[in-house]
Amino acid sequence: MNFFKKVGESLGFLEENKTEKIMQEREKIKNDMIKALSAINFTNDEIKEVTDILDRTQIEIQKHKDSLIGTNINNPHFDITMKEIFDEIRKLEIKAGVDMKAKIAEIKQRKGI
Repeated sequence: MNFFKKVGESLGFLEENKTEKIMQEREKIKNDMIKALSAINFTNDEIKEVTDILDRTQIEIQKHKDSLIGTNINNPHFDITMKEIFDEIRKLEIKAGVDMKAKIAEIKQRKGI
């Protein structure tokens, strides 16, 4: 069935699920990060310290996305509302990156790496 889905998407008969694709890409990035941290001898608990930052950020981002539901109904300025929320999501993403780098540096310092 997966074969037919891919063929249908490539021929334009089926629209690919962009949300699913994004989630798969995020999961791959997370798994790559876990492998990289394992390679420099981070323990499972230390890896969890780092990935918890990402998980909390994803929850916050989803809350912001959920708040967009229905913003275009009876709202002549929905584009302003959407921009504000997208800007907030971008700030959360940047903060998560900074926080994860700081946490990795903190753990490295604790371990003497």
